[in-house]
Amino acid sequence: MTDWRTELLDTAMQAKDVDSLLNEILVVTRWLGFEYVAYGSQRRFPVSRQRLFVINNYSDNWKATYASNQYLNIDPYVAKCLKSSQPLVWDSHLKTCNPGFWEDASAHGLNEGWGLSLLSCDAQGLVTFARSGEPVSVTELKAKQAELCWLSHITHLSMCRLQQLEDERAVPVNIELSLREKEILRWTADGKSSAEISMILGISTRTVNFHIDHCLVKLNCQNKIAAVVKAMLLGLLWSKQLSNC
Repeated sequence: MTDWRTELLDTAMQAKDVDSLLNEILVVTRWLGFEYVAYGSQRRFPVSRQRLFVINNYSDNWKATYASNQYLNIDPYVAKCLKSSQPLVWDSHLKTCNPGFWEDASAHGLNEGWGLSLLSCDAQGLVTFARSGEPVSVTELKAKQAELCWLSHITHLSMCRLQQLEDERAVPVNIELSLREKEILRWTADGKSSAEISMILGISTRTVNFHIDHCLVKLNCQNKIAAVVKAMLLGLLWSKQLSNC
């Protein structure tokens, strides 16, 4: 696990407000070659009181233009992201949809981007990294997509946590991971696959995946990256409390 992941997770666990957290996320965003980061989410529950939350470092002019033109209702990128759990690049095909919108975005310095839609227990979030420069190439994606996914999960889960705190609706969660589950998540955090972890621990790949599936259920996460991030945010991976395997 690279240094920025550890440092950002530590910051996310200690952050008291969304603005300071966004600034820390922006540092990594720029290191990865993007100028802008945007996060938006909508609470799914309660159904009668769903709320949209948005934070980004876009220009004030673009924020005003986006709002006044009600672009959220026609933004093809947002519409496509919210229907998929796969990363999405602002490619030429996407830009054929509502070209006027893309021309306006380009005029405000938003030419290229990458994003990922994420689902947690009570909110659907969309994390976007954008820039005014050159397109996101296949070579760049191969080199950076894993880190962009990590950064997206950290952003989504930490922003959700802060929203809950701000709303004074955080509910104490009693989640206990076994020693084996913690061990597997720590190796996962180091980038090891299930097959590699099975060799390290001397157990079968099937057993590794069995424990990962249990972690997903306990942490209410969709995938193992989200599980690792959430476990770290909750301070579960290095707890001194012992539990049975």
